[in-house]
Amino acid sequence: MAKLTLEVEEDYDFELVGICSHVKDYRLSWEINKALEFDLEKDDNYEINVKGDRQSYSFFSFIDDENLVEFYLINNRCSNGILIPEEKKSDYFLMIRGVLRGGHKEELIEKISNIKNVLTTYEIEVDQLKSKSNLLF
Repeated sequence: MAKLTLEVEEDYDFELVGICSHVKDYRLSWEINKALEFDLEKDDNYEINVKGDRQSYSFFSFIDDENLVEFYLINNRCSNGILIPEEKKSDYFLMIRGVLRGGHKEELIEKISNIKNVLTTYEIEVDQLKSKSNLLF
């Protein structure tokens, strides 16, 4: 009998923004909502298994139906691990699924950077991340 092998190619069709801030997740979510006129809402925590260890990260979402863009605010830290270890300096990630109009991403990053409790904000090249599969849901 012939052996068949299934190859699955993961689709990383999102953009990622790293956010450094020492405030609690709900406070950052509120500040982003105010600055960007978003409506980020708390969802169930995002859970992954790493080497048999269950890790749970706070998770907020906002679906912009008008522009067909999804925004997710994900904590990079939990009590027993880091979601993306190669991005230890990031406290949170803003994941963007969908197409932003020209220049809108830079404007978004600038507005988040101007939030009082945000230390820095920067774009992350998803293709360069070793543990990018942790962001697939």
